[in-house]
Formats: sequence, C-alpha cells, structure tokens
Amino acid sequence: MILNDAVHCFVCNFPSDVGSKYSLVSSSGSLPPPKNSLVKPKQPPVPDGVDPTRMVLHPFEGDGAVLAVTFHGDQKPETSEDGAETVDASGKVTTRFRYVRTNAFTNERKKGKKLYTGMESTRSMSSSSTVGNDLPLPFHRHHLLPGLNKQRKNTSNTRTVYFGKKLLSLWSGGLPYKLDSLALSTDGRSQLGGVIKKEDSALGGKAAFDAKRNRMLFYGVDEESNASTLNLYEFNSKFQPITENDGVVQAKLPGLAMIYDFAVTDNFAVFVQPVLKVNGMQYMLGKEPGKTISMEGEPSLVHIVGRAGSRNAGEIRTFQIPFDGVDEANLQFINAYESDDGTIIFDAIRSDGSTKSGGGSNTKWPWASSLSDYRNMASKTSLWRYKVHPQRGFISKDCLNNDQVYFGVVNPDASASVHRYVYAAAGATGSDVAPPQGIVKYDVESNTQERWFPQSYEFCGEPMYAKKQGDDSEDGGYILSVLFNGKEEKSEVIVLKATNISQGPIARVPIGISVPHGYHGCFASGDEANWRHDEIERRAKLSDKMETRGSMWNEVKSDFSGLGLRFDDMEEYFGDLM
Repeated sequence: MILNDAVHCFVCNFPSDVGSKYSLVSSSGSLPPPKNSLVKPKQPPVPDGVDPTRMVLHPFEGDGAVLAVTFHGDQKPETSEDGAETVDASGKVTTRFRYVRTNAFTNERKKGKKLYTGMESTRSMSSSSTVGNDLPLPFHRHHLLPGLNKQRKNTSNTRTVYFGKKLLSLWSGGLPYKLDSLALSTDGRSQLGGVIKKEDSALGGKAAFDAKRNRMLFYGVDEESNASTLNLYEFNSKFQPITENDGVVQAKLPGLAMIYDFAVTDNFAVFVQPVLKVNGMQYMLGKEPGKTISMEGEPSLVHIVGRAGSRNAGEIRTFQIPFDGVDEANLQFINAYESDDGTIIFDAIRSDGSTKSGGGSNTKWPWASSLSDYRNMASKTSLWRYKVHPQRGFISKDCLNNDQVYFGVVNPDASASVHRYVYAAAGATGSDVAPPQGIVKYDVESNTQERWFPQSYEFCGEPMYAKKQGDDSEDGGYILSVLFNGKEEKSEVIVLKATNISQGPIARVPIGISVPHGYHGCFASGDEANWRHDEIERRAKLSDKMETRGSMWNEVKSDFSGLGLRFDDMEEYFGDLM
C-alpha cells in the first residue's frame, strides 16, 4: 500500500466532550521513503498487486502503522512563548498516520524488496478446516523461533497501548516498539524498563487494563515443545512495575503454549490454552507453525493465575473446558470479573474454523474480493460467556449470541469489573460468515441488541468506547470506529452515541487518506492526551527531519530512553556486506 505519512487538521461537527484516540492498523506492500530521505531504495516502490514477489501472503504479515486522531473539542487559541497566536482548533480534529519503523520495515524499505519469508510455507497451507490461517486474525501469528532473523519479521501490527503517557505498539512474538505519542515516530524496541529480561523474549499482543486500580498488565510466553513459561507483568499508573513481587509472576504451562489473549479480574489473570500436537523434529529444524503444530481436538485448558499484587501471587490453577467439537483456539477475550461467590466470569468471541466453506488458502492480494472468497478464508465467530471457580473448577460455557462478530470491547471503566454492555463490529448477514461492517451493542443482562450498518460498500473496524465528560454511566459515552468506503477508497472516523447505536453516526471525520483495515486500538482521555494542533504539527515536522538523518534506527534496550544494538540487528545494519 503506497501511503505517505501525513498530519491533517479537519473542521467538522463533533461532540466537544471527546478526548483523544489511537487506532492501530495493519498494511501491506511496498512503501516509498520520505522525499528527503538519505536512504533510497534500490528498487522504487510499486502499487499493491503489481509485483507479486514483493507482496506478503497474508494480511497479518503487513507492516504495522498507527492512526491517531485528536479531538480538540472547544480548545481555544493561546499565545505561545514567542508571542504568536496558536491555531484555533476549536471544533476540529488533528489526524496523523505513520508506519512503525521496525528494524525489518527499515531494512525492506532501504532495499526496496521483501526480505522476510519465515511464515510463507505456513500461509500457503490449506486453511479450510482450522483457524490456523484465518483471514481476520490467524492462530498462526508468528514463527516459533525467538528473536529476529533473516526470515522472521516483527511487524508490530497488532495493538496500540497508551498508558502512563507512553505509547506502545504490540505484536505477538517479539518485543513491543515505543512510539512518540504526538508524532507517532518510532523510538525503538522496548523491554518495558528492564522488566523483560531477555532481548529475544516475546511479549503478547494484548494488554489488559484494571480500571479499579488504574493498572496495566502484559504477558509473555517462553514457548518450548514440552513445557512453556508464562510471564505476567503488572504496572502502576506511572508505568512502573508494582512493588509487590516487583510486578512479575511466572507460571509453568504444559506443552507448547500458543496463547494470544487474556483478561484480568481483581485477583487473577485468565488464559485459555488449546491442546496441541507438536512435531518434535520440525520444531527442532524449522519451527514453522504450519508444519510443527496441529490441533488435537481435545478439551482446551483454562489457567487461573494469581496476579503479582494478590495473596495468591504466581499460583496457577488449571481446568479443562468441556469439548463440544470446536477448539477454544483463537479465543478473543472481551472482559472478565469475579462475582460475589468468587466465580470468575469472562465473555469472549469464539472462532469455529470448521465452518469454512472452501478448500484452500488464498495467498494472493487482495485475498478476498467477494463474499464467497471471504467465507472460504474466515471462521464463524460468536459471543460466548464462560464461568470458572478457582476452587470448584469449570462451571459452564454458553453462547450469548450466534451472530458473526469481531473486536468485542467494553467501557474501559468496566475493565476487570462487572459489565452490562458489549460493543463489537458485526457482519451484515446475521449468523452467517461476513466481514466486519456495522456496529452492534449487546445488553448481556436483558439479552437484547442494537445495531447500525452503513452502506453495502462501507466497512467499520474495531469499535472503541470514548467516555463523555461528566458521565460515569456504562453507556453514556461515544463509540468511535474507522470506516472504509470501498467505492471511493477513502476512510473516515465515525462517532456514534453509545445510548443510541441504531441512530448511526452523529459525526463523520474525513481522514484524508485511505487507511487499511486494522486490528486493535485504544482511547485516551483528554486529561492525558490533551495536545494542541501546534504541538502535534511541530513534533511531526521534527520527527521527519530526524528520520532523514537516520535517527529512526535508534534502539531502546532496557528502558524507555537508552540506546543499544542487538547482535540480531547486525544484518539490518550491514546486510549488504553479510
């Protein structure tokens, strides 16, 4: 996708009590360097699909990019230190879009060709009966070999997290990247202040928020064929490890633990692990997921792990989830909480790969250009509720709604607490498989729902809940989403009232470019992200200048400010000589 980084300011009518928002998107294809870049590619970039040798085989292999939108509300102009009056951004938004400058991205951009092929044999395998190569969110998300090498690429394309005034971009299988919150420029890989001890360790692509304590939790899994180690990290509001247990607990998991999501309650973190069969020889030789692992068709495991600050810190209890013919692989957690009797309740979106209608994996762009193509590559999804007790074991699992849904979220203030409403992107054909298109609101207490769908050629991404200033109710705020217009090939941010989803957007903000479909983002309140348009613009211009001088190659090693160089990066720097 040939897109230039951009900063824009647009005038539109939108609520004045909306703060700032981040949304992570994934892209694919060749990218042009900045016009003034000192590093020029050996081959010029080409549009998607023109040169198949430069295209990835699956959308999830695309480079990560971040779209940020700042709603300025009724922000009035001020006089700057030099006496000049700032831009009047009242009633306007500032948008910016920038690719994450990972080491692999920089190397491919410099050489003008695709260099990383570690997942290609897995992507080429049949996906008709499993969730392995699922189109929206594949179970095979990364090569099993740790660290960065000539075949394996950290795309940093899964999720953005803004917490403690720090912005991170996550990817399952590698270290996160730290970004500048205003300009979205890349500072480098982060080991979260030294909490992640090994540079070849992988951090999961999910962060879970504890609203009651204002804490953020991350996890990582050191995968091995016979046994794996789970690392659970917990940070306070200043993005520092909590004092209890230095903010880290570890737990042993059986077998090769392919875990991509989790949720937290007051005292526990909840993980679900599908049981896999591991080909030991393939694991030793190549570690390609498609050849190395397969689903066993057995009950999946739910792990209840005591959080670092709880009295049961590090303790793990494991129970089987009754098998009903569908693996609990690729489970997408929405929220979890503890009831009065200690029962842990969590809602999640479940994937059923056995419903795929076709017989193969399409590895050519644009992957799916019709509904039948999409159904051939995408799993059936539905909304489920699970209940488990740390002492009494597994209790139940029930389907709350069988319609096709994606990217379920709750009001962040309800994270790790009891929730009533779930917001999600929904397919337009009810329970049949269809791409995410509209927005749905589920009331899990009354078992009712409210929907809105755009035109047939328009498609919404993940919904994000934005709190309305002064309103603490669970659905008193707004729902934000990025909408792609397939007819005009343009994107915009839409704003809906959470109390009246069926009304449709009350504001539509043009972005100015066509933004690829994305994955997971977050919303940040105005108190933490109340930047002025002038600040954002100045920082973006400075970042562009720094990039032309090579500063984008700086590395974050053990904290958020240090520089360093990994041995694995040698090929990135001296690739032409090696």
